[in-house]
Amino acid sequence: MADIDVYLGHDEQPLFSGRLQKEAHEHVFSYQPHATEALSLTMPLRVASYHYSELHPIFQMNLPEGALRWALEQMTAKHYGSDDLSVLALLGRHQIGRLAYSVAGQPLPLSTEQPFTLNQLISSTDVDLFAQLLARYATYSGVAGVQPKVLMPLQQHLTLPLGHYIVKTWAKDYPHLACNEYVCLSIARAAGLEVPNFYLSDNAQLLITERFDLTPEGIALGFEDFCVLQGKGTKAKYDSSLEACTHTIRQFVSANQQAQALADFYKLTYLNIRVRNGDAHLKNNGVLYSALVDYHSGVLPNTERKLAPIFDIVSTVPYLPKDSMALLLGGSKRWPKRKVLHQFARQHCGLSLKMIEQIEAEVEGALASQLGLLESLASQHSNFAPWAERMRALLEIPLL
Repeated sequence: MADIDVYLGHDEQPLFSGRLQKEAHEHVFSYQPHATEALSLTMPLRVASYHYSELHPIFQMNLPEGALRWALEQMTAKHYGSDDLSVLALLGRHQIGRLAYSVAGQPLPLSTEQPFTLNQLISSTDVDLFAQLLARYATYSGVAGVQPKVLMPLQQHLTLPLGHYIVKTWAKDYPHLACNEYVCLSIARAAGLEVPNFYLSDNAQLLITERFDLTPEGIALGFEDFCVLQGKGTKAKYDSSLEACTHTIRQFVSANQQAQALADFYKLTYLNIRVRNGDAHLKNNGVLYSALVDYHSGVLPNTERKLAPIFDIVSTVPYLPKDSMALLLGGSKRWPKRKVLHQFARQHCGLSLKMIEQIEAEVEGALASQLGLLESLASQHSNFAPWAERMRALLEIPLL
């Protein structure tokens, strides 16, 4: 695949934005002459093309990884190729965020899939269900992440519009990760962080999370992860610091949202440290917005850019006892002591000692409130019990 067209929007009339081309030693994106909206906060409208030796970060953002990428290549490589542009064109409008792709000069195909119901997925006893979903929905799943996952529409009730969800299971290296993440997301929600609706299947094989990048009417919102906003490719998702993330928040989140975003980011950081989440990298944070940049007036005045809801929180140390933090803090990836965290909170998040103590108390209260859930899941799913015990032991270690 040499050329693909890039669109904004996933509906029946998306806006043609420009063309992405692969040349000898670089990738080149050029806006079409009549484009009125930028496709990324990091790529404002201009006449000159954007040249990158690798694929531009915004186009890398949703490239499937791991099991999903392997499944796509097995299905399509022979006929369509397996390079990144071919994969983007194949996924079309089925992406996280507002971008959509087609072969240059060809229209975007519409989905004709008959959806499952949410209850069907939650109540299924089929241990091979995810393999079936992967076979059916791989080509509808423009979403990054190493753990096996697919994007799929689900009918919640016959009288309601289709909902759109991310459905995940786990790889062999991380047994029963669905229960682990269900507990961690429950802690985040109890701590007062914004978390999308999420469900655990009855057999604990699947974690089902509602997509936050689509409105209830199915309109795609803009979403850019911190890799994109820091100008980094996916492979560099661990090559940054928590301090740099606070600069990203100040640069890209709306001014009236920044104080809350920085407080929430500190709360998330504290939570990640308490549950020992060593995979809290750049792609697990992002900015959400409804419109991009106008050619004449710059950022639209009614465009609210806020920190995206929290997603992908897991306790990794039960699986990797020597795991460290994903991003640097104070020049180190060692799990920090409270003194280092407080310095970060004051200097980089702009928080007072009173606010720091309140945030930490809310997280500690949430941890205590969800220990019962951890015990309940261990009781219901005996294979999860050893991992639940490791999680409990971590949660009971106070931060010094």
